[in-house]
Amino acid sequence: MMDVYSLAIQYYPQLWNKQRIQALVAAGRLTAEQAAEIMGE
Repeated sequence: MMDVYSLAIQYYPQLWNKQRIQALVAAGRLTAEQAAEIMGE
């Protein structure tokens, strides 16, 4: 089973948008650092 971080890397930006990634950070499923890395910021 894949973790949230791996899924986010796979699905962003085709299936998951920036708001989805930010929602995962807010829910504590991703760190801000992971989100920035995924979104290339």
